[in-house]
Amino acid sequence: ILLFTTALLLAACTPMQPALSIPDTQKKEPLAVKGRQGLLINQKLSFAEFQTTKVKRSWTKGGNSRVGVGNNPINGVYIDLISKEYIERKQTFSFQLSDSINNVSDVYGASNFNAENLVLGSNPNSVINVLEDLYGRNDFSENVFYLQVFLNNETQPWELLLDNQASQANKNYVGFFAKDTTHYYTLQPLTKLETKQGPRSTLMGSVGFEIFNPNNEVVAAVSLMDNGLVYLLTEDPNERFLLANLCAALLLQQNIAE
Repeated sequence: ILLFTTALLLAACTPMQPALSIPDTQKKEPLAVKGRQGLLINQKLSFAEFQTTKVKRSWTKGGNSRVGVGNNPINGVYIDLISKEYIERKQTFSFQLSDSINNVSDVYGASNFNAENLVLGSNPNSVINVLEDLYGRNDFSENVFYLQVFLNNETQPWELLLDNQASQANKNYVGFFAKDTTHYYTLQPLTKLETKQGPRSTLMGSVGFEIFNPNNEVVAAVSLMDNGLVYLLTEDPNERFLLANLCAALLLQQNIAE
């Protein structure tokens, strides 16, 4: 009985891992996440060599060292996709991320808003226009997640558009994280778990996302179960930092309103 109970406890303490669509020979060490659950006051997130500052929620006029979702700090041109009316609501957050080689970023996110709040604008590099150019689509549901990531001293952000509703209902859904038509990544739902019998489909919805480069290679993944797990499958330090920002934001989105 003692051995059986111990085995159950060990199984319960072992985090379930998603099944990634990469070769079995490829290294895929999961990075444990700290700070995702528990008391969210003064919340900080960390994994591997990456750590955030305190996560700020319900910001309305930017913060940290950037203006954020709203104005370009250089020429005052609107680069966001969200109406200013929405930004004044509560479903927003911001943080800075840093690593061990002095990279630093400013990240601004907004979640749970209707596609009607999107502003199509004239900026050709805005993610919704890039998405239209590459895929010919800009249809979204009533639960969209939008993100801006400013790296170091760059003034043009990487932008994410993710339809939370579609990513849970459609295993073939594709999200989009882009800077322009040349520099972009796609996100696809993780719908299988690793088991002793091999990959098994989840009962419902997705458990996270795989992140693909333009060559359709998996370069990162994030599990949103429990405390969360991050997989960074690229050795390029700059790409690792960029994708760490994306993974951190995805991990924080689920408790954005708490």
